[in-house]
Amino acid sequence: LINEIFAHEQEYLIEHGANMYDGVIDTLNELKEDYDLAIVSNCQSGYLNAFLTHYKLNELMTDYECAGSSPLSKGENIELVVKRNGFEKAIYVGDTKSDENASKEAGLPFVYASYGFGDVDEYAAVINSFEEIKDILTLIEKEN
Repeated sequence: LINEIFAHEQEYLIEHGANMYDGVIDTLNELKEDYDLAIVSNCQSGYLNAFLTHYKLNELMTDYECAGSSPLSKGENIELVVKRNGFEKAIYVGDTKSDENASKEAGLPFVYASYGFGDVDEYAAVINSFEEIKDILTLIEKEN
């Protein structure tokens, strides 16, 4: 039953999309000019593809991985995406304690999206809107 629900959810998402934070699409388009972009999520298999398809963002993503497609932990999936694509430097942006922990497990700087769903204890930087990621990337590059 849950698999049928997920399938219908994905069909709905492809057609109707979901709530998107302001500035995400424009910011991703700007970032793609200078950076490789990837997504690692705890979602079910097919969800990310449905989301990316609706918003026509597939071409912006170098790679993505989700818990529903991989038996690995989120931190291991982050490491997998980094290694699979030969990224020399990477950060992980998230909004929950599990994102913070996964970033630590993967050995990456964690950027806390404070406008999201959770609270965290430690982070390399904080953003209060998605657009702020552009400024944070510049600072992190200078530090490393």
